[in-house]
Amino acid sequence: MALTQEQLGQRLQDARKSVALTQQEAADQLGFARESLAQIEAGSRSVNSLEIVRLARLYGRSLSSILLEDEASEEQPLTAIFRMQDTLAESPGLREKLVEFSNIFQEARTIERLIGDEPRQLPPDYGIRDPRNNAEAYEQGQELAKQERQRLGLGNGPIPDMAEVISMQGVWAVSAEMPDHVSGICLFHSVIGAAVVINQNHSRTRRRFSYAHEYAHVLADRRNRNASISSSSNSKELIERRANSFASEFLMPSQGVIDLLGRIDKGGPSRETMWLFDPATELGEAIEKRNAPGSQEIGFHDVAFVADWFQVSYEAAAYRLSDLGKVTRDRLQVLLDQRDEGRRFIEHRGEEQPFLKAYVRWLAREAFRREAISGGRFRDFVALAGLNPEEEFEQVKEHFDD
Repeated sequence: MALTQEQLGQRLQDARKSVALTQQEAADQLGFARESLAQIEAGSRSVNSLEIVRLARLYGRSLSSILLEDEASEEQPLTAIFRMQDTLAESPGLREKLVEFSNIFQEARTIERLIGDEPRQLPPDYGIRDPRNNAEAYEQGQELAKQERQRLGLGNGPIPDMAEVISMQGVWAVSAEMPDHVSGICLFHSVIGAAVVINQNHSRTRRRFSYAHEYAHVLADRRNRNASISSSSNSKELIERRANSFASEFLMPSQGVIDLLGRIDKGGPSRETMWLFDPATELGEAIEKRNAPGSQEIGFHDVAFVADWFQVSYEAAAYRLSDLGKVTRDRLQVLLDQRDEGRRFIEHRGEEQPFLKAYVRWLAREAFRREAISGGRFRDFVALAGLNPEEEFEQVKEHFDD
């Protein structure tokens, strides 16, 4: 049955309000007089097909959701987002970008069907219950990340491109300018599938963490929630803490961190006892290994090396090392106080051969700290990797030259 003019006007009014636009704002963007839009919504003015298309796109709606009865009853993709946080409605740039993305996703899905493509296959819905406390949120996030890494065959190494990983799982992965306190948004809807939008104003390492965080919502929360916003205002919610735990393990797998520390001989005890079994006597002989005093203590340059390897922030790496029991809480605070030095250590990220430079910088500092090389050899070594020898030596003297 065709809609009456009044019913169509009401649909259009509801669509406008769902994306927190005033009549004046909508009219300005369409080049209408506000009075004309008011008449359309009141059902006292007819609206032609071109105007309906333009209105639907402005509100991030499909034509079917405006014109068909069965689709109008389903809550639209962006409605829940703008209902959840008023601050998003107060960000016109973000609102317009989300509407733009919604239109793109809907059109893409339509075209995919037109060319005969199979529906987008999303990653598994792990069906995890909501955590009941912080400990359970942490444990769920860690286990979920391990299972998903295993499913994807990622091993224990770093993930070069988080957005690519998410996209390959049939999830839209995009970025947009957002208020600083918002790190990401997750959307689930039949007309768009699943989408992750993260704050493009944040640093690269924070964006990577946000992609992983929102991906956790795709895996664990889409059955019960059609939208979620990750921001400072809801960071203490248990599902947000679960997503943070997931992101830490997904980006910095515990076994991968432990293997990396073992490779650079860090984080172990000062004395290690090993047993050599003799089958002839059926007795064991204790063999003790003594590491150089202080050699196992993790310094800020070690934290920076781990951060650089897994492409995370210095702070994320420091907390992860504490999480894995490799640094004490007191030592963690010392390392966090040295974050500026650590950040300078990895500021070259994105250059050609970043790992080589990171390793040379770490190795030179560690050798100088242990008094295994002189200042002159330190300069010569870092210069080989294209680093500024005087600048590097000034930094190393400041922290390691007693």
